[in-house]
Amino acid sequence: MLRQPLHQIGDLIAGRYRTQSILGQGSSGITFAVEDIHTRQPYALKALSLRGIQDWKQLELFEREAQVLSQLDHPAIPNYIDYFKTDTDKDRWFYIVQELAPGQSLADLVKEGWRASQAEAREIALQILDILKYLHELSPPIIHRDIKPQNIIRSEDGQIYLVDFGAVQNVYQHTRFGSTVVGTYGYMAPEQFQGTAKPATDLYALGATLLFLLTHCFPADLPQKRLKIDLRSAVRLQPAFADWLEKMLEPTIEDRFTTAQSSIDGLINPVRRKPEGKVLLQQPMGTKVKLHKTKTHLSVDIPPTGLRGSVLVLGFFTLFFDGMTLLATTLSIGGGAPYMISLMPFWLISIVLTGATFLGAAGHTHLEINPQHFKLRYWHIKALGVCFCFNGHTDDLNGIEITTVNPNADRPFKGCTLFVGKTSHSFGTRLRLSEKAWLVQEIRGFLISHQS
Repeated sequence: MLRQPLHQIGDLIAGRYRTQSILGQGSSGITFAVEDIHTRQPYALKALSLRGIQDWKQLELFEREAQVLSQLDHPAIPNYIDYFKTDTDKDRWFYIVQELAPGQSLADLVKEGWRASQAEAREIALQILDILKYLHELSPPIIHRDIKPQNIIRSEDGQIYLVDFGAVQNVYQHTRFGSTVVGTYGYMAPEQFQGTAKPATDLYALGATLLFLLTHCFPADLPQKRLKIDLRSAVRLQPAFADWLEKMLEPTIEDRFTTAQSSIDGLINPVRRKPEGKVLLQQPMGTKVKLHKTKTHLSVDIPPTGLRGSVLVLGFFTLFFDGMTLLATTLSIGGGAPYMISLMPFWLISIVLTGATFLGAAGHTHLEINPQHFKLRYWHIKALGVCFCFNGHTDDLNGIEITTVNPNADRPFKGCTLFVGKTSHSFGTRLRLSEKAWLVQEIRGFLISHQS
């Protein structure tokens, strides 16, 4: 960290830039939000004190950052404005001025409670990959080396900006001998600890950043399996997106995507893995479930079960309970209001049991999924206007599995469970296991094809 305080808020730098707030601080300097007093334009000004540095390498990186920024031209990289230095009696100051990216850093957004959905993480990835494609295809390639939530700004309309090129490397064939390890622990690829950086190094850091946005966990704290982050135990994702993110986070650089373009291709057109030795389930004999599936739409109708199975048992118990409640009510008529009021809890239970029996016997479930939205309706009875409905974006569907719906009950039962972001919705609990397995297979296949 810096050894002495830098400029204070309200200071005028070089007779032109008035400091307004601190945007960030590190070993290579402190960045202020400033205003040009002549034009009233906001800028980001990064300042480095010669007396404050601990190593000449810091000054070298600062000057390299200014040089690199002056050569860049990309709409998602704030424009370079100026580089200058000033002298005082006791110190020398170096400054870089850039346009100010509108918005907040992803790190600040997470601190405020924002958690990226899978769709948002995917969109952020595509925007950052577009920036990295531009940087990596320059001659020589530019390696950022410090992709992390603090260095990514998101505007209110979702536009992404990449900032802080203080760790940038503009030499492709850079050996580890005589080099300095630059980057941020947790987001650094393994080869970066040896002082080596290639385009795939930035891809690893992007993968770690996305994982942080999805989990709110520091990447280095997540469980590992064979020296590799076990992301599937940390977050539930659509299979194709999980496969892509795993490849971004491969510890061995040869196993990662080699270029930003190949990563973009892998994200937009994922390779579908074919299960080996797995027999596809056929529609069960005698099922009344209706499933209709095209390339873009899927619908499932689960008709009422009628009085059979667990609904029949519930029906008998409800009939007995209702009868006893009615008998008690009849006998207490002569006892006046106090006796009638004492039976109120039993009336409420009777109403709930009767309703549950009726809905279980007469209600049906309907699921619709199209490229943009999905809708799941439980216990849908048009005649009575009864419907429990859940809507959402199809991109937020993370998969479907057969799960135990009430694991703590005496008689737990299983259902088809749709995972939507951090929530889940189960349906089809009264179907046979063969019907549930078939439905899950068909819906999962549709979701995978939708990702493609």
